Amino acid sequence: MKLAFLSLLFFMNISQVQSNLGTIELHISETNSDNGVIQLLIFDQSKGWPESLDHAWEMVRLPIEKGIARKTFKDVPAGNYAITVFHDHDEDGAIRKNKVGYPLDEFGFSNNPSLVFGIPSYEKSSKKVNPGKVTLFEIELR
Repeated sequence: MKLAFLSLLFFMNISQVQSNLGTIELHISETNSDNGVIQLLIFDQSKGWPESLDHAWEMVRLPIEKGIARKTFKDVPAGNYAITVFHDHDEDGAIRKNKVGYPLDEFGFSNNPSLVFGIPSYEKSSKKVNPGKVTLFEIELR
């Protein structure tokens, strides 16, 4: 009887965890070539946004096919997420910048915010991932 009760509790906990998970569908477009890879960081918090590997929820490198990179992230805990991406032409893992710090590689942020006033905040770039739902992130490189 005790074993049956513990088994029931275990499966109830698993179903509660699974019910708090969503999916991120990511589409990145406007690459100027299929050379190199798309490097991206996904953040679930503002700390470290937009470049800190140490504070990113996930770091991924994606191949480019016909100017587009895609990826589906399943079992993502519900919450707010923001994504920063760049086209890593030489696949060295670093974004190339000019002397004043402006990126030479194409780059982008989730929600495609205006860059008139500089790098967008985490809040302007974040989107809510809801349990049991697919959340589409479409990012256009600039």
